Amino acid sequence: MPLSTFIPRLLASWRGMIGLHLMLDGIMLEPVTRGLIYSILCELPGRIGMKILAGPVVVAGHFTNPGWTGFVVIDKSHIAIHTFTDGNRISIDVYSCQTFDVNEVEKFLKDKISLTRVNKMAVSRSEA
Repeated sequence: MPLSTFIPRLLASWRGMIGLHLMLDGIMLEPVTRGLIYSILCELPGRIGMKILAGPVVVAGHFTNPGWTGFVVIDKSHIAIHTFTDGNRISIDVYSCQTFDVNEVEKFLKDKISLTRVNKMAVSRSEA
């Protein structure tokens, strides 16, 4: 088991974790298409051991904030992708009540989307 999978599982057992939330924000080298967002949302759940319950849905942003917004409901929570034409920005959320390999998700996304800069934050969500 890779260390990036083992550590979240270990932390979950210690802290009563109810979920792992990965947030990636970045700058894209070039704009992405609706088809690419749809493809990522179809493929990513299976790569992290999840099943799709609903979606994917990908919609165009409002003319005042153009880009794409897509989401898929997975058996443990959701995955959402928001792109912004202004500045070629992207925000991605992967949230699950089951742990997953955050490095695998980041690698998969970087293989699909040309990113010039990425900020990554993984947060263990826990009971109050």
